[in-house]
Amino acid sequence: MPPGPALLESSTRNFICKSCLSALRKRPTVTPWPIRRSSQAADALAPRRPKRRSPEQEAERLKTLETLGLLRDAPTKISVNYFEQGRGGRLRRLQDENEFSKALNDPGGVMDMQLKELEDQLQGATSFAKAMTEMGEEEADTLLEESDTLSLSSLAIPINGLNGHRQDRIHRLNNWIRRCSRARERNNILPKDVQGLWKAYSAVRTTMSDRWHTVPIATWEVLWDILSAEYAFNTNRMSHIYALAKDMQHADVPLRPDQQILALEAMFIDGWESEAIDNHRRHVSTLGVNPDTFIPFWQLGLQMYCRVGDLERAKRVAKTIIESPHATDPRFIQPLIKLYAETPATVESGFKLYRDLRASLGDSMTIEDYDTIISFFLASGNTEYALFIFVDMMKSGSVDLVGVRQYPPSIANPFFFGKWLKRLIGAGDLEGAFSVLRLMKSHGITPPAIQVNGLIGAWLRSGVANNDQKADDIAWAMINSRIQFVELRRRKLSMPSVNLYQSGNGWPRANLETFSLLAENYKDRGLTAKMGPLWQSFQEAEIAPDSFLLNQLLFSLLQDGKDDVLFPMYEEVVRRSNLKPDSHTFMALWQALPVNRFTTIPPRNLETEVSRTRALFAEMIKNANIFKSRDGMEMDLFLARTILHSFRRIKDRAGLLLAYRAMRRIFNYDPPDMLVFEILLETMDLQKIAKRKEGVKLIRARTSVDHYLEHRYRELASSGSIKDGEDMPQHVKVEETGNFLELQLEAAFSEMAGEDAQRLAIKAAEEMGLQAWAARNQDPDIQPDS
Repeated sequence: MPPGPALLESSTRNFICKSCLSALRKRPTVTPWPIRRSSQAADALAPRRPKRRSPEQEAERLKTLETLGLLRDAPTKISVNYFEQGRGGRLRRLQDENEFSKALNDPGGVMDMQLKELEDQLQGATSFAKAMTEMGEEEADTLLEESDTLSLSSLAIPINGLNGHRQDRIHRLNNWIRRCSRARERNNILPKDVQGLWKAYSAVRTTMSDRWHTVPIATWEVLWDILSAEYAFNTNRMSHIYALAKDMQHADVPLRPDQQILALEAMFIDGWESEAIDNHRRHVSTLGVNPDTFIPFWQLGLQMYCRVGDLERAKRVAKTIIESPHATDPRFIQPLIKLYAETPATVESGFKLYRDLRASLGDSMTIEDYDTIISFFLASGNTEYALFIFVDMMKSGSVDLVGVRQYPPSIANPFFFGKWLKRLIGAGDLEGAFSVLRLMKSHGITPPAIQVNGLIGAWLRSGVANNDQKADDIAWAMINSRIQFVELRRRKLSMPSVNLYQSGNGWPRANLETFSLLAENYKDRGLTAKMGPLWQSFQEAEIAPDSFLLNQLLFSLLQDGKDDVLFPMYEEVVRRSNLKPDSHTFMALWQALPVNRFTTIPPRNLETEVSRTRALFAEMIKNANIFKSRDGMEMDLFLARTILHSFRRIKDRAGLLLAYRAMRRIFNYDPPDMLVFEILLETMDLQKIAKRKEGVKLIRARTSVDHYLEHRYRELASSGSIKDGEDMPQHVKVEETGNFLELQLEAAFSEMAGEDAQRLAIKAAEEMGLQAWAARNQDPDIQPDS
């Protein structure tokens, strides 16, 4: 047996075992063939130098001797086994004498490593050239400028022994490694760098499964540094670390202590909880006693035990950290507080542990620390303990509610709890906010409607079915409270001597916001069947509506196909509540017209539809002030488009002309080019026309507009309104395009009406409310004959 290796010996030793040496000493001697002495005559006749036989003659001679039995067997060849001892003392049998000779001539494989390094440099140069061809010009220039700072040979993974797509994948990985290495040096790692590196690395894992030992150490370092970095966009960080650590283990690349701890955490988070805990226990004697890794190692163990619910081991680990001489942040105890809070029998112990933590941190305890611990108790249903902690945060420890039967007025009021609710809803802890509301009700504190509405709105916006149901239940409970209040108020007026009290489940009375939240939700979800009971309850609640609630009701009726009741409903609400509509209200009313409901209007009904359309426009003119803003009158493009096409579809040329003039004069609206061409070509789908034979019409219309603009440009330039040689300003171009459309509408109306144009225009202006508006504002410009 060879002697034992030195403890830190890193060189390779070669030897021949004693059994082989003894076999060599006892090598048998070979008996020579007997030589018959020749006679002198034969000697005289024999040539002094025999002629060399050809290979064919020698083969024939040996075959003849073998046939006659005169060919003796060759001497027995002795088999010699060669062994090599590695760094860890393990023996490896060498294949043959060539390998043995190589081990003697190149101990430790120094020459072989040098040759391999030269090959890697050549391979790196090849990969570099290929990367240059794949990159763009800018990236290639940057790569050339920084090539002196990048060691290609130390990062490139060799591809010898591979071919085809396997080489391409490793080429791609090498390119990403170089790119990320440069970005790391500039401290400019981007999301696409991490994603591209991981994608390229994942693609070669199968190819490299039996070649991990060929990856340079520097390459492993780059991969680890990039893929394990805590970037906000590196969402799969732990999965990357787990896969990378396994591959490095297969490559016999030792992990640093900090890397081992990170690999244990990644294993646990990736779902291998029991394996991670077992590995953690096996490293207690190494990582658990190393001063550099003592705190991270035991804190990781505490987090893992708390995650799996092993309270006893978690307590022992926490005690180990506390009793150690190493300095640590007291916040490490937070996972144990969470585990205490989740265990019904240890909730009080968890609260005491929180108090100890607060005493340890003192003034350094932040609001985020309080929020974290509060969430532990809220999630486990211990709302009262969560309140104690919130009071500590708000009152800085001056008020202690532990053991108090009745809360002081500074705490037991909706304003104090409202701050808590606002904070929880803003943080997205809707279930915690609901628990606080229930706690308020249990202590006889009625939450304000605005606070409950905030939670209802957050529930409805979440889109979760369970949250929708909770919001619906609480909102209707608030509506019932409002209806009870109205009924009690009515009875007190009729029976002033009788004391009546409202009974219920403690929810506040609904207000306009409560109804609006439900109405919007029902409209968005298409629950038109619930809009009827909601509107009936709203009338019973005796709350003045606003335009938002009216709009939700109108759009719900529109979705339900009840177009004929939309305008009567609008008139009833406006008349009864003196309500001011808005642009969305008129959008619903214009969409409810039969001409905009994808129905064919018989010719006999056109006159009726003309009157209805003009009456709706008159209603909008009467409420024209709702379109005012800080910048003047504004009208939505979709609403303006709907109005103009409504008059066009019912072939009311007088109404179309007057509506267009009114929108320009009253609402300061100039249509975009798209709407101009739609009206000129009498279509709502320009793309459809452009693809058909009618596309020539679009070209002619465009040519006519361009000619008109050229003509107006010469006139404006000659008058000095614009400088000759300069482009027409955009606002002037838009206005002139609108003038062109108005001229075309006037010509079409005059051609249709003939001599009755004046009479028909006056009648249309009167029905559309334009004469009254012109009289009030002394503006005759909307008349077609002006």
